[in-house]
Amino acid sequence: MELIILGSSAAYPDAGGAASGYLLRHDGFNLWLDCGTGTLSNVQRHVPHHEIDAILVSHEHPDHCVDLYPLYIARTFHPDPLPRLPVYGPAGVFDRVRGLERDVDDGRMGDVLDMRAVEPGSSLEIGPFRIASRLLPHWVPNIGVRIEADGVALAYTGDTGPDPAVEEIAREADLLVAEASWQDGHQAPQRYHLTSREAAEHARRARAGRLLLSHFWPGADREVSRAQAEEVFQGEILLATENLSVELGP
Repeated sequence: MELIILGSSAAYPDAGGAASGYLLRHDGFNLWLDCGTGTLSNVQRHVPHHEIDAILVSHEHPDHCVDLYPLYIARTFHPDPLPRLPVYGPAGVFDRVRGLERDVDDGRMGDVLDMRAVEPGSSLEIGPFRIASRLLPHWVPNIGVRIEADGVALAYTGDTGPDPAVEEIAREADLLVAEASWQDGHQAPQRYHLTSREAAEHARRARAGRLLLSHFWPGADREVSRAQAEEVFQGEILLATENLSVELGP
């Protein structure tokens, strides 16, 4: 299994970067996980957009889903007819993205993207991946997911505050991909994001093999985030950077 980081910024892209997005590849299947601002550009560095097999979106905030709209445009104007692309996520994702359509488009996005609502807490299969979801605390419904295939497990938080369900999806996972929006001393307006230390505490309690910190506030010193996480998690800690490839499994 290979995970490629398409974007690693929170809220809006850092200079030269993109917001949240990941490409998970296994057994010839391409799963795009979160479609934040700028990630359509980066995904095409690794696979043509028309060879994406499915998309899974954690929640409706634009820094996680807005590039579904340019993808819809790209697929609409592809020279060859393309099948509807399965897109999974909480129902609010689709309401948000459909709102970008012009009135004259008359719902054509639904002819291009096959939008399939995921009830938080449910399980599903997408290609070779078995996926278990959990509702994690955020301003809008956000699903954290555990993705498994051929004995390898990856956990992804989306956006969340501290919550025991993070450890449920990350229990002995090969890799936990955790948001780390804040650093110690940053006064968050509400408890709906993690510090890097809190992400590391979840990884330690879950006994995850490795921790990938992501969703950094633009301009933040990411090495500070790593250092604060290293104080509580003894496993390998990676920092998400655009186009970084991480191999999972033997």
